[in-house]
Amino acid sequence: MKKTLTILVSSTLLAACGGGSSSPDTGTGTGTVTAPLSVYAGTWQAPCDDHELDSVTLSAKADGTLEVVTKAEYFVASNCSGTPLATQTTSANASITFTGSADSPIKLTTSGATTTVKLDKVNVAIPSYKTLITGSAVQYLTELGQAKWCINFSSSSRSCILDTGTEPASATSGAMYINGNTLYLLSLANGTWVPDEIYTRK
Repeated sequence: MKKTLTILVSSTLLAACGGGSSSPDTGTGTGTVTAPLSVYAGTWQAPCDDHELDSVTLSAKADGTLEVVTKAEYFVASNCSGTPLATQTTSANASITFTGSADSPIKLTTSGATTTVKLDKVNVAIPSYKTLITGSAVQYLTELGQAKWCINFSSSSRSCILDTGTEPASATSGAMYINGNTLYLLSLANGTWVPDEIYTRK
């Protein structure tokens, strides 16, 4: 399990529809262009990962940034079917700021070819936050001096997440890409952008 979904926003987001995320002139004659990151607004969901279903909601703000709200839900079934037993959130939300677009090499799968696409590069600001986990199957306890939340999937199966207290504020940079209804959060590895996480639009 991921300790907190906030780490997901350390990746960058790429734009769809033939490359850049900037929208064309609205046709009003003013030359106004939509904020570049608004194309990413919406709720996105990752594939089920052994009881855990992660999602991220990106909201376009008036200043052109994106607010990032992350959530993880945990289920009895390993395929994430049924009603969630527990929900993981954070006490504060990260923000994403557009820093520019560039034609850059990208590799979307481990065995796939490297291609060049137009990326939207971003900075990510993560405020100080605490992890929050709630739900009917959650126990908050201390074992060997370490506080933790434990999610009970059954009488013989559980998974625990350490409570590390208040995390310090931090900042990082990255890039993003959309292909149809698929969102790729990317990081740079040996000069090529590769996915950290892949989401589908809900």
